[in-house]
Amino acid sequence: MNDDPSCHIDLVYLRTENYIAPVNKTELIGYLERIDAALHGPNILCVYGSTAFILLDEPDRTSLDIDIAAPYSSVDFPDLTQAASAAGLPLNPAEDFPSDHIEWISALRLCLPKPVPETESVLWQGKHLAVKTVSIPQLIASKLIRYDEIDRSDIQYLCSQVNVDFPEIATAVGTLPHPFDRDPILLDNLENLKVDMQMWKEASS
Repeated sequence: MNDDPSCHIDLVYLRTENYIAPVNKTELIGYLERIDAALHGPNILCVYGSTAFILLDEPDRTSLDIDIAAPYSSVDFPDLTQAASAAGLPLNPAEDFPSDHIEWISALRLCLPKPVPETESVLWQGKHLAVKTVSIPQLIASKLIRYDEIDRSDIQYLCSQVNVDFPEIATAVGTLPHPFDRDPILLDNLENLKVDMQMWKEASS
């Protein structure tokens, strides 16, 4: 068992008899509600990746994991641990754990700019649990470390919902934690995104 509270969060599978189905928004909120009900005090989780896009209502978006930015979250770790267990989600299980679980993403692995209070958004609020995320340009910047087909689809969805300009995204990339702010693959993907955004704009006009 990894007891370090600053790890990666890979959450969520929904099991039927022989099938592990990705979690959708309804199921994800069910988990959050059960965690909230089991908490004894306030806890704030900063989410990004697929979890943020599910809570932002991207159509048909599902996930096999939840990404939590540990350095940007504010939690009572023992309280969150017991609440997650009560919700059926063990926290930081062994790496070969085959089912629903939670792990935190540490600063060393975190490709996400630090939230700015003026631009961050609360995606879900319970009695004790609040789930927030960073600004839209920052969310997009976090996707560029990989920028695969799903990442492109996520970004295209955001661009269709919110007026976001390429310079805002480039600025957000510059605020990524080191070494991601200078990662050559990420910077190449930023240029690829510039081309894609122009293509999406032309296709929608």
